[in-house]
Amino acid sequence: MTNPHAAARELEWVGSEYLLRWLGRMEDSEITEFGAVRAIRTPGHPDVDFLNTVHRLLPEDAGLVPRIAAHYADAGIRPWLELMPAPGFGDLADALADAGGRHIGFHAMSERDLPAPVPGALPPGVTVEGVASDLEDFVRVLPAGHDVPAEHLEDAIRRTRECAGIAGARLYLARVDRVPAAAAVLFLAPPVAYLASASTLALHRRRGCQTALIQRRLADAAAAGCARICTITDWGSQSQANMARAGLTTAYTKVIWTLGQAPEDPH
Repeated sequence: MTNPHAAARELEWVGSEYLLRWLGRMEDSEITEFGAVRAIRTPGHPDVDFLNTVHRLLPEDAGLVPRIAAHYADAGIRPWLELMPAPGFGDLADALADAGGRHIGFHAMSERDLPAPVPGALPPGVTVEGVASDLEDFVRVLPAGHDVPAEHLEDAIRRTRECAGIAGARLYLARVDRVPAAAAVLFLAPPVAYLASASTLALHRRRGCQTALIQRRLADAAAAGCARICTITDWGSQSQANMARAGLTTAYTKVIWTLGQAPEDPH
């Protein structure tokens, strides 16, 4: 039987590697190493969770927590931590609590073996295409589908454009009646692939775009030599339900913590 902790570490590495490669391309984000831990910090956006996340923190790293907490406190940031289940987690939880941390929610890590069954026909009017050099529809649809506020949309588009430069990433666009409607990313790290960011514009939701994008990425991951595929979703969300319909089952639950005290309001 496969060691469940070793299997979980493999999935964790793939999910975090995608974000580290992406945000490592940003001039306003910095990635600091604390042993095997990677800490992303973006002082210009202190309230955006994925721009200020601690990755690969495990119970054996509990002694690093004070240094990590100070690293973020120096920039007035409360970091976001998504932590996998692991033996000795109580020691890590104690260290986080001592640093002002608190548990605020859950994510689901889901996975399935590949190849997946051959999918049926696409929903009426829906098409899916790989995105190559013409990025404009993709970079506008993906953040808008995540309901990024208008005042932050141009900055989100700038970040999304960098997805094209991530080694191992493939980009996809779904259309409804030829109109750009949804977008998604697949990250390949054989033998494991990762279903990365995906979204649908509000006008085109419930047309089957995400199901179509999931099916296309499952097929492409298998064709690229991956034997497993995984993804992270909010616990109990529609995204988790979409993944379940595509045969991905919950491998484990991740706990979400924030760390440190909120910055004081200068006003």
